[in-house]
Amino acid sequence: MISEFIPAILLGIVLSFTIGPVFFTILEISVSKGFKAAVFFNIGVVFSEVVFFAVAYASTSNLLNSIQENPSWKILGGVLLAFYAGITLLGMYQNKEKKEQQNLFKSPPPSPNLIKNLIKGFGLNIINFAVLVFWILIVANYAPGFQDSQYKMIVFFLVIVGTYFTIDLGKIYLAQQLKTSLTDSVITKIKLIVNAIILIIGFVLIFEGFFE
Repeated sequence: MISEFIPAILLGIVLSFTIGPVFFTILEISVSKGFKAAVFFNIGVVFSEVVFFAVAYASTSNLLNSIQENPSWKILGGVLLAFYAGITLLGMYQNKEKKEQQNLFKSPPPSPNLIKNLIKGFGLNIINFAVLVFWILIVANYAPGFQDSQYKMIVFFLVIVGTYFTIDLGKIYLAQQLKTSLTDSVITKIKLIVNAIILIIGFVLIFEGFFE
């Protein structure tokens, strides 16, 4: 029985190291806002994975065909990612002005809003339709093998997400170790690079959607 769930562990590893907006943002938040903020961001991501799994389990092949054949999904995902990155970059500019005022009056920096980071994690992942496609493919490939028990597919999902979350905790911890050697200027540059990457991914998806 345990052997049935070994692929789930491997898929969790793949999901954790898939290069995308969430991958970069987790590292950025862990460096700039701390361990707790990054963990809450990651919890938000896991909540969105639950939503994607539920949608995939309920629809499977029909939704997959719709996403693959209709470029509007890709355009929508690209617009949402670009919008997210644009709002974040604008927020960075506004925070820079606030920070200058804080330095002027020597007021302490505000503590990170953990719930806000949880919502941020959920929002950033839920607009990435590639993750939905990932879960549809997982359900389509593995659900038929668990027809004798629907609970096995749920356990399969939990093993994937559990592996993903555990590895991400390790990534957050390692990023924290780097924090002591990073200046505020370097952290700001990391945030700029991360959001620039998300913006580029968004524009690429929009371009592909229009010219498919």
